[in-house]
Amino acid sequence: MADSDGRPEIVDESFEFIDYPEDDVAGRQGRRGQGSEQQSHGSEYGWLNDGESSRGPPVTEEMFQQMFDEDGRIVDEHSLRKAVFMGGVDVSIRREVWQFVFGLYPCTSTSREREEILLDYIMKYHEQKARWKTMLVLDSKPGATALEQGLIGRYQVEDPNNQLQSPTTPPRGVMSPMELHFKNENAARVSVDQPDFSILSKNFTDIDVTTPEMQQKIDFMKIQSQVFVNRQKVDVKNLWTHIRVIDKDVPRTDRDQEYFSGARNPHLTVLRDILVTFVAFHPGIGYAQGMNDILARFLVVFDSEVEAYWCFRNYLDRIQEEFTEEGMMKKIDLVAMLLREMDPELLDHLNKNDLGDLMFCHRWLLLGFKREFSFTDSLRCFEILSSHHLELFSMEAENARRKEVMKEFENFGGGTRSEQLTVSLDYTFELFMCLALLMDCKTDLLNCVDSAMVFCTINSLKIDLEETLTKAAKLFYRYCKKTVEESFLMVDPPKTSVAKR
Repeated sequence: MADSDGRPEIVDESFEFIDYPEDDVAGRQGRRGQGSEQQSHGSEYGWLNDGESSRGPPVTEEMFQQMFDEDGRIVDEHSLRKAVFMGGVDVSIRREVWQFVFGLYPCTSTSREREEILLDYIMKYHEQKARWKTMLVLDSKPGATALEQGLIGRYQVEDPNNQLQSPTTPPRGVMSPMELHFKNENAARVSVDQPDFSILSKNFTDIDVTTPEMQQKIDFMKIQSQVFVNRQKVDVKNLWTHIRVIDKDVPRTDRDQEYFSGARNPHLTVLRDILVTFVAFHPGIGYAQGMNDILARFLVVFDSEVEAYWCFRNYLDRIQEEFTEEGMMKKIDLVAMLLREMDPELLDHLNKNDLGDLMFCHRWLLLGFKREFSFTDSLRCFEILSSHHLELFSMEAENARRKEVMKEFENFGGGTRSEQLTVSLDYTFELFMCLALLMDCKTDLLNCVDSAMVFCTINSLKIDLEETLTKAAKLFYRYCKKTVEESFLMVDPPKTSVAKR
């Protein structure tokens, strides 16, 4: 037996057919597609009703405290990430929430356990920082200054008028070269005995480190940290290569923000120390332009060297490939592939005019849209994207696909089967953000015939964060629906098989 297209009919005994009355089947199939677009990302997904751009309130201290049990564990990590995705985080508790969002602490850790984790972080960071500084000194010529040894950058000891200054001296206090030399030598060195807990971590100020029990813990963790650090080789030559680039980027980092403004800003010194520490112990990743912008966000939020370092490290471990040329090209190719699936007309136009490489998306992806919003909104965007609540591997996406599968079975009256869904988990939510921006200016892009016109259009975009997130979420759910629909094949119910049943 063959179907209308001449293909042999295959009876699949493993598939169960569901009997519906004929008129009901026809009615269901007739209604298929009618209003389905609105259903797929409308009321069934809660906040994505058409014409509605409201998302949700930011996570407040009261909401956040309700997520903990009596021992200080977060009861439901999924609820936390969903709340962050829906509305971001109130600035008053952003530091506390980011500790969990960026993996500084496991959500399952108790308050007591977090104290010990933080102590471990402090000791390890202190030993790492002391190690690379010691290595630079040992590699230098006798009598070299801290600047020549690479312990500090030139911008830390010069004002805009090239007058030598001390990092701890008020802006107008010019020091003698001799006084400056001794000040910087002392400031640049790190004690190899015990870290200054109050400086390295402002979250550690409430813990008494003078008790015998705490001193015993510190001594034990110090030994562990030294073993941890000494197992890792520091390539001084490679380190110097990265330091030269770091010292070009650090003085240009968010200088319009109060936290980093002014000559010889001490926060720039912390930013430099974290970057050099990271590079020294992650030579496989190294330093690339843009890392300073990512770290700046952590440093502004935590205002604490240790927490900023470890959250930055966790984040870089996840996205390190994107700082390579190959990794970023792969990411941009994914944008093009997703655009092909969601809006082939726009991609065809860009390809026709040799603009299909989408290189203008590079900055969006590398910095998490930092340049497209105000600094305040860029922090919200960063935490929302980093919540990973709406990803194709997340529970939310799985639920959406399951609903669509059930709907497809119902729409086709049971005479269907589904092949394994083909879903590219590489399509992260930030790619849907890119699509939302591109499709938002689609009309203008269709009028562009060269790269200059495209960049002019992209750079003149007036972007509202909430609207863009809502549009990206709708595209996300549209993709989930599309993958389900494409996996379904219509087959005629085999009469012999039905008769047996």
